[in-house]
Amino acid sequence: MALKSTERTLRRCMRKLMREKHLKKITVDDICEMAEIGRRTFYRYYPDKYALFEDTYRREFFEKLEIEDDAYIYDIYEKILVQMYEEQAFFQHAIAAKEQNGFWELVTDLLFSRVVVLLSSDPYINQMRDFYIRKDIGVILHIIEQWILNGYRETPEELSKFIRLCAAVHGKWEYQLAMKYETDEYSLERFEKGEW
Repeated sequence: MALKSTERTLRRCMRKLMREKHLKKITVDDICEMAEIGRRTFYRYYPDKYALFEDTYRREFFEKLEIEDDAYIYDIYEKILVQMYEEQAFFQHAIAAKEQNGFWELVTDLLFSRVVVLLSSDPYINQMRDFYIRKDIGVILHIIEQWILNGYRETPEELSKFIRLCAAVHGKWEYQLAMKYETDEYSLERFEKGEW
């Protein structure tokens, strides 16, 4: 029981520290001091602060999204946006962690595994498919980062709608360019009416 209690305490401390500063600026000593434990105890549970951050995000946020196996990817994005809106201080600092073992990499991996199962598999295009999935998730994370940096001006629902529109229009343009078709002009109204 002490194991679970200490893990919960460490995750709680990471959440609190992430509301105050960026992951890059948090040290194991900061975590240990807040948790009132020694460094040796910390290392019994986690190899480094990044592993604790990953465990904190997975357990305290991502797993609480309650995503069904066949969930529509843009519904998942909207759930993430709602969480970010509710925990602004935490995510303002988390989104800045773009380095290896950072937030961007973690979310990309979690979302990739959700998106890849929705798409057909073909050995000829799988490598490029995987590249484009990761690229598209990166674009969406960039849009979310701008939303956060601009002070959450839109509601999560408004931003989710904008992300869907951007993805739909971009996908259509990519297809048209690849097939040497003339690109169409699109508007939010045409998108909402399903005029493709």
